[in-house]
Amino acid sequence: MSKWFRFLKRDQQLDVYFFAVPRLSLNIMGYWPIGDKLPRRALIHFVILAIGVATELHAGMRCLGQQQITLALETLCPAGTSAVTLLKMFLMLRFRQDLSTMWHRLRCLLFDPNWRQSEQRDIRLRCSAMAARINFWPLSAGFFTCTTYNLKPVLIALVLWLQNRCEDFVWFTPFNMTMPQVLLSSPFFPLTYIFTAYTGYVTIFMFGGCDGFYFEFCAHLSALFEVLQAEIESIFRPYSDHLDLSPVQLYTLERKMRSVIIRHNAIINLARFFRERYTIITLAHFVSAAMVIGFSMVNLLAMGNNGLGALLYVAYTIAALSQLLVYCYGGTLVAESSTELCRTMFACPWQLFKPQQRRLVQLLILRSQRPISMAVPFFSPSLATFAAILHTSGSIIALVKSFQ
Repeated sequence: MSKWFRFLKRDQQLDVYFFAVPRLSLNIMGYWPIGDKLPRRALIHFVILAIGVATELHAGMRCLGQQQITLALETLCPAGTSAVTLLKMFLMLRFRQDLSTMWHRLRCLLFDPNWRQSEQRDIRLRCSAMAARINFWPLSAGFFTCTTYNLKPVLIALVLWLQNRCEDFVWFTPFNMTMPQVLLSSPFFPLTYIFTAYTGYVTIFMFGGCDGFYFEFCAHLSALFEVLQAEIESIFRPYSDHLDLSPVQLYTLERKMRSVIIRHNAIINLARFFRERYTIITLAHFVSAAMVIGFSMVNLLAMGNNGLGALLYVAYTIAALSQLLVYCYGGTLVAESSTELCRTMFACPWQLFKPQQRRLVQLLILRSQRPISMAVPFFSPSLATFAAILHTSGSIIALVKSFQ
């Protein structure tokens, strides 16, 4: 067990931190894109979650038809999250080969043997460790939350048994799903209970794997841009006190600058290719969060002065915003590190170049002035967007409560 969680330690190698959480989560589900054959468990988990989504959505719609608003929203909120997770599973299968290619390209760039300086190694190690620990937080929180939901009926039954009130208890499944009556009675109920509980874990591990893959990729792209900044500074550092350079020094400096530009172009192309493959997933994440927030607003109007119900759906809203934070922070890391490259280049003694060679510097500065954006239609993942969503959500909640 300790071998699986080595990435939580501080003294590990870069290879241990590299995509640690997505690799752990997606390997369990069978969706890790590295490998020739698709594991059979990937299709099994897809079918399990598809059944769970269909039955959960049907149960939510039936509750709406019976005017059970509270129960309907309690059912539809997790059903929406599971439905988006099912879409992620489909897209992970659809772009399996592309994700594998991108992962190998990123690994080749990050583990480049030419980057031997201690500063460059520290940057890569710091960003990888940070990404692993941030990704582990939503995965562990989701796992324990799902476990609490799954144990809730058992704990209620245990409390009633200790109070000698067994006749007051009626067994129910952790998540509200439409099931045939025969599956909700003996001897099939334990199997139904296990199946219902397991669908929650499929959602959690796919969330931790798919979204963790996105954040890891953004964090490592940011690390690559920072390494390029360190390399540019190291290239010009020996000539910081020079007024002029010899032809040999100019040739050496130009050759190193061309190498930096080639790597810069490779990182930009990789970022664009990755953004295109994750466009639908990112957009679906924003839409699902908006749906949960909308359901919360409707529930706040329906619940009236029921403080417990209002607190419950505010918690749903916070959970949806927490999911968005992973995407928004990842987009901010890429954008800020890509634009910082032009400031680093401008601060170096580039005037030592001859006019013809200065074009390399000018092209690099011009291209890096425009940030690399992970934007999707209607949304641009960034901390500014996340802050705007928080501000809007708080305003809507305050407005809804003022009408009660």
